[in-house]
Formats: sequence, structure tokens, C-alpha cells
Amino acid sequence: MLQIATASHSLLEERSPSARDIRHRVLARNAVLFWQDERQPQAIEIVEGTVRAARLWSDGSRQILAFFWPGDIIQAAALQRYTAEAVTRCVLRPRSHEEAGALEPSGTDQALQASICLLAATGKKSATSRMAWFLLQIYEHLPQDPRRAEALRFTIPRNDVADYLGMSMETACRTLAAFRARGLIDLPTRKTICYRDMAQLARVAQSPKWEDAEA
Repeated sequence: MLQIATASHSLLEERSPSARDIRHRVLARNAVLFWQDERQPQAIEIVEGTVRAARLWSDGSRQILAFFWPGDIIQAAALQRYTAEAVTRCVLRPRSHEEAGALEPSGTDQALQASICLLAATGKKSATSRMAWFLLQIYEHLPQDPRRAEALRFTIPRNDVADYLGMSMETACRTLAAFRARGLIDLPTRKTICYRDMAQLARVAQSPKWEDAEA
């Protein structure tokens, strides 16, 4: 049975209406799946929702290393080097070693690989390029907004976006506002997004400066 630790947020033990497997469990938003430096004996599949992998430092700060999405499997580890938290309400299912795949990397290795990809993609780029890259990365994972035909639910909080991309929340919000003003995206509400110009977003993501992308 999946062991899920919680802090101040409660873990809902009832089955999800969409979960047919009796082993499915629901993790409330912001609840902890497992703690940094904790043994995680079983692989965990994310059926619904989003999980963040965050490294916590002694000064109280954190660094988000990766996001896990529906269909992802967080592999078991003798010692996880990050804390896994539910960004949204999550439905989870434990997986056996045979189901998860014996050759898959451990959960810690998964987060490390994701961090290396992030560094390689954004390390020397401006805030605008990093944000454009991030929006392109999450596009396929965002669920449809039930109230707006063209909108997707922006499930990642602004402070998580800023932490992941290594910028202040003010810079993250200002960059999103600039993208909206230029017609690259629309933000009908704080929790929804419409992609208006994917080609231009891709150009911005590849450019070290906004002006270069605009040229």
C-alpha cells in the first residue's frame, strides 16, 4: 500500500470517482507525497494532477527541480534527494518494479536529469526566453478548461514558475504580461491560458534576447 506523508494538509483516503483501481489514492493540493532524504520503497504513477520535486535548503529556501505529470512514474529510491508535493489534487497509483520497469532511473536520477535539461535549455538565456521555453514545455500537459473552449488550465502557480526558472515572481508575472500584450498568449483568468502564437513563442525561446526574437 502506498505510504503518503502529510504536513499541515490532509490526505484524502477515499477513492477518486475516476479511479477504478482500488489502489488509487487521492492526494490533496499542497500535500506531501514523500519528504527529502526519505526512503521511497515503491514506484508511484501519477494518474491525474501535477507533482513538483523541490529541493529544500537549510536556509529555508527551495529549488524546484522538475514537474511530474499524468502518465509519469516516480521511481523508487533508497533515499530521495527532494520533497515531492502535489501542485494540484492528484490521483496516484503504486507500481511494482516489474510494471515500472527495472531499467528506469531512480526518482532522484529523474529529477537530476530534468534539472540538467532545464539548465541546458535556459542557462544562458533571458527571462523572456526561459518563460517561452517553459510555456512550450508544459503545453501538452495542461488540461482543457471546461468553461472556455480555447483555454487550458494553468495549473502551475506563478511562484512555482518563478522558482523553477530562477527568477522573481514579479519578473515571471511581468514576462507573462508582456507575452499577452504582444499577442503570444492570452490569460483569461489567473488560472487559465490560451496559446495564440506558438511559432513566435518558439522563436523567443531560442533567442537570448526579446529584441532578437522580434527582429
